[in-house]
Amino acid sequence: MTKLSAFINLTRINKPIGIFLLLWPTLTAIFLASEGVPNIYILLIFILGTVLMRSAGCIMNDLVDRNIDSFVKRTKNRPIAAGIVRPKEAIILVLILLVFSFFLVIQLNIFSIGMAFLAVVLSLTYPFTKRFFFIPQLYLGITFGFGILIAFTAIQNKIPLEAFILFLANIFWAFAYDSHYAITDMNDDKKLNINSSALTFGNKTIMMIILSYIFMFISLSMIGILKEYGLNFFLILTIAFIICLYGCFESRKMEPHKNFEAFLRNNYVGIIVLIGFISQVHKI
Repeated sequence: MTKLSAFINLTRINKPIGIFLLLWPTLTAIFLASEGVPNIYILLIFILGTVLMRSAGCIMNDLVDRNIDSFVKRTKNRPIAAGIVRPKEAIILVLILLVFSFFLVIQLNIFSIGMAFLAVVLSLTYPFTKRFFFIPQLYLGITFGFGILIAFTAIQNKIPLEAFILFLANIFWAFAYDSHYAITDMNDDKKLNINSSALTFGNKTIMMIILSYIFMFISLSMIGILKEYGLNFFLILTIAFIICLYGCFESRKMEPHKNFEAFLRNNYVGIIVLIGFISQVHKI
């Protein structure tokens, strides 16, 4: 593995699912906050910022987990765990990504800059939560949802009720899809004494995922009611909800590969929800 390919693997640019799961709710917030006509400049700032911060978060995760990744089959070949990239080099790369992110965020208003700094703190501290918090997926949901709040502050210079509801929906969503992912790592996490929702809830994890999806779609429906959206919005949400329930049905036996497939399907869920909101702000 060359140094360049090692850095690409470290940032997970070659595995963009995490970028998409972070990006779709943020884009939803941008279209909602701008009433369907987003400023292209703002749009580019948030897209680039999403890629940069997700990459920095992945590197930070590998730095924190470098002493345990080598004991896990799925992660033992990660660049830092395998010794291809030194911790010092990884830290420098994180700082470079943060500097680029800083130059993006200073284009926004003061409110957004303050929120963005808080988001950075959450992103860089998330990897540590697996050591002491029994449900780190909730912390991830809060972290991934900050793009929603920053989008509203950047466009409206305030955080209205619909922003908080969308933020809450995203917490439920992140808990659900990352719990699917956590099931794939259950055995290794248990051996290494790492916390996850899958270990906390055990054979009730799928039921907790279903409940989380239900609360997610109740929250999204509340926005639709609040904004007086048409019937097609709720029909589109129903399609996304069915995909979520199908994933839960397929993964009900807690099989790792089935849960990983269910995790990946959430990419389509995010796209469909975004389409639902765009259809209303543009009165399609």
